[in-house]
Amino acid sequence: MVFLVSGHTVLRAIGIRTTSALQHLVYAVGASLAAGIAGGFALNAAGFLTPLGWALWFWALTATAALVAAGRRDTPDLPAWPAPVRVRLWQGAGLILAVLVATGAYALAVQDAATYREFKYTEFWLLPSASGESGRITVGIRSAETRAQRFDLEISLDGQPFAVFRLLTVTPGETWAREIPVPVLATPQKAEARLYRPEDNRLYRRVSTLVPRI
Repeated sequence: MVFLVSGHTVLRAIGIRTTSALQHLVYAVGASLAAGIAGGFALNAAGFLTPLGWALWFWALTATAALVAAGRRDTPDLPAWPAPVRVRLWQGAGLILAVLVATGAYALAVQDAATYREFKYTEFWLLPSASGESGRITVGIRSAETRAQRFDLEISLDGQPFAVFRLLTVTPGETWAREIPVPVLATPQKAEARLYRPEDNRLYRRVSTLVPRI
C-alpha cells in the first residue's frame, strides 16, 4: 500500500503510459513515495500525523484514484509482464541467504529496541526552598527506573535525626517532592538526606545542603 499500490492507482488515474512492466513498477514506487510525502505534509498540517491518519490517507488516496481510473475511457493498457527468467541454484541459495540475514537482523533489532533502556536511575535532591523562603528545604525523588520502587527517606540536621518518610512508592516517570520547614539558627546548618531500599536497608542515595543562618 505504501510503496506500490497507491502509486499504481495514481498512475492509472492520470493515464501515464509505460512501455514495460519494470518501468511501470519504478514509476509506481516513485508515485507512492510522492504520495507519502504529500500525505505527511497534509496530515501534519491537520494535526493527524498518527498511524490511523496514515492508514486513512493511503486508503482514501487509493480508493479515489481507483475510482477515477475506472471512470476513464482512455486508460492505457498495462504493459505485458516479461517471460519468467530461469534462476540458477546458486542464485536461489544467495537469495534465500539474503532473506534469512535480513530477517535475523530485523528480529535482533526489534528485540534490542524492546529491551534497551538508555538510563535506569533515580534522581534525588535536597535544596533550599525554591521560593527563597528561609527556614525551608526541598527534598525530591524522580524515578527513571523500569518498575515502581519503594524507598525509606531519612533527613538529619547537623547529624541529628529530623524527619523520616517510610515506604515511599515512586513509579517510573513520577516525581515525589516535599518542602520541609526547618529551624533557622544564627549559624548555618548542614541538612543531609539519605535514601534507602527497604528490602535490604542499604544506602542508595545521599545528598546534602546548607540551611542558611538568620
